Amino acid sequence: MKLHTEIITLCDYALISREGKLSINGIFDELRVQKFPGGIARAFFVATLRGDIDKAYTLKINTESGKKIVNTLNLDVRTSPNGKNNIILELVNLGFEKEGEYRFVIYNGKDEVGSTQLKVLGVDQSVTQEVKYKLPN
Repeated sequence: MKLHTEIITLCDYALISREGKLSINGIFDELRVQKFPGGIARAFFVATLRGDIDKAYTLKINTESGKKIVNTLNLDVRTSPNGKNNIILELVNLGFEKEGEYRFVIYNGKDEVGSTQLKVLGVDQSVTQEVKYKLPN
C-alpha cells in the first residue's frame, strides 16, 4: 500500500493517550501576525499515516513557501500492525519572514505523502474595523 495521510493539520495542542487515542485541539489554517518577521510561540503539526503493516519509513517534512524550502526535518517512523502511525511535532517559536501561504509537506523519498497549508497574514493596526466575527489565532 502506498503511504498516505488520513489526517494532517496544524493545531494549538495534540496528544496521544496511553491507549493510543489521538486528541487534536484548536485546528487552524490561518495565522495573523502583528509584525514581520513574526510567528507563533507554540503550535503542533499532526499527521496520521497509513501504509504497509509494520514497515519502517524515512520521511522528510518540509515547510515550503512557493518553491522555496523554509525548513526541513527528517523523521524515521514505523507503522503499527494495523498499518498506521500518528505523528505529533511540537513547533516552538514558529517564525515567518513575510505574509504568504506556507505548506507543510510530508515526503517519502520523492513522493508527497500529504500536506496542509497555513495562510500567514499581517495585522494592520492603523486600520480599525468593526469585528463581526472572531478570527482564529
